Amino acid sequence: MGIAGTEVAKESADIIVLDDNFSTIVNVAKWGRPVFINIQKFVQFQLTVCVVALIINLISACISGIQCQQQWHQFQLPQVA
Repeated sequence: MGIAGTEVAKESADIIVLDDNFSTIVNVAKWGRPVFINIQKFVQFQLTVCVVALIINLISACISGIQCQQQWHQFQLPQVA
């Protein structure tokens, strides 16, 4: 609590409610939980997309790497004298 709290409590707290009103804490809890859940869902979605993209890139690199190696063996660079 911002007004009634001691300085030690204020320094050790992560969040300080400035108006000492309990309804403010209730509103913060009501809004904070859904925001936190949405952030978790967003991070999970982004990680999923990144992992899938990485897997697709690795698979396509392996498949095209075999084809490219066969093509590059036929191609010879000209010798520079």
